[in-house]
Amino acid sequence: MNFREATAYLDGLISEATSQQRYAEIKLERMKDLLRRLGDPHLSLKVVLVAGTKGKGSTCAMISSILAASGMTVGLHAKPHLEDVRERIQVDGRPVGARTFARLVARMRPHSEAMREGRWGPPSYFEATVALALLHFSSVPVDLAVLEVGLGGRLDATNVTNPLVSVMTPISLDHTEVLGDTITAIATEKAGIIRDHGIVVSAPQEKEASAVIAATCEEHCARLIQVGEEVTWERGRSTRDGQQFTIFGRFGVYEDLWIPLLGAHQVVNAATAVATIECLRDFGYAVPPDAIRRGLASVRWPARVELFSRRPCILLDVAHNPASMAALRAVLEELFPGRRVILVYGMLETKDYRGTTAVIAPCAHHIIATRPHHPHALDASILAKEARQFVPVVEVVDNQLSAMRHALSLAGREDVICVTGSFYLVGEIRRALRRKVLR
Repeated sequence: MNFREATAYLDGLISEATSQQRYAEIKLERMKDLLRRLGDPHLSLKVVLVAGTKGKGSTCAMISSILAASGMTVGLHAKPHLEDVRERIQVDGRPVGARTFARLVARMRPHSEAMREGRWGPPSYFEATVALALLHFSSVPVDLAVLEVGLGGRLDATNVTNPLVSVMTPISLDHTEVLGDTITAIATEKAGIIRDHGIVVSAPQEKEASAVIAATCEEHCARLIQVGEEVTWERGRSTRDGQQFTIFGRFGVYEDLWIPLLGAHQVVNAATAVATIECLRDFGYAVPPDAIRRGLASVRWPARVELFSRRPCILLDVAHNPASMAALRAVLEELFPGRRVILVYGMLETKDYRGTTAVIAPCAHHIIATRPHHPHALDASILAKEARQFVPVVEVVDNQLSAMRHALSLAGREDVICVTGSFYLVGEIRRALRRKVLR
């Protein structure tokens, strides 16, 4: 099996009926069955598990980068990928090689095929990629694995692991059709990653989410570390290249830190990452302050308010809900005041496109609505109709790359082209920009 055949096999799992089951019917038993057939690779791993609505991926990337800077071998599983499925399985910041990936899929395939006749059916795409990551991390082996939860937490495929630290990034409304339409309901699902007598790090939360997390920790006799109370931060200089800040941790003050990521929300994510690193001391993982400094300074996390190029500025961000879009808008207002903003915008119909549009559209001068390449893409004309409530100049260009070419033709050297709304939109445009096929 080569890499192309491996990706084709995984893509075929997307259309399987089992992957379309209701969330309440997706049983961890299926994931456990697959892992059992693979030799239970997760049982040998030391894991940090990260759930939340906003900032999960960035926080995972920061934790991984800090640990790697301290000399550890670190596995990172993050989702979804932007350009290449191998991004989901990284060791020390490098995606798994194509040949290794193909070998992993070849090893898994007979087991996933055999599961078709079993009680649970074959794994979903996400379950398969999580299994591949766990299999790879156990074979390297890694010192620690940092895993980003996919959907919710309680029934997520990553929740088969037994984390040393469970991390909760900010929780807000998203996936409401699956997880519930209140913060309390969503937080309850995400708090499912908390373990008996475990350690939990929580980023600052809305009141309802904070109450759920605290109550769940009490129920499980878990120790709760609250960022914003026991671990705090002070933001300093911010530029289009990154930002400076200080973190006041439980075991020390980390001064004059720097991350090459934009937005005040990333400082909160950094404080959450540092709080997690401090918790790992309890398990013998001592990370020196200099590794925290170097790890944060070297973190790379594409398309999270990424300034891809300048003159015109091209800003790429995978924001797809009101909370993450508010963070993007704050960056535009802070770092690009008075600039003309051309928004290349496309969303999935399963997302809150009305609420998200209400946040981002008012800061744009010209919107180009387009359609992500995905079965659940929202019709661009519907998105345009919503946007016209806030911006008079809204166009529809269905093809993503054509939409970006049009934006480039409209932009002056001092303008900002902002591409956002969907991983699938941003990923395809970023790939085209890297390959220089748009100019």
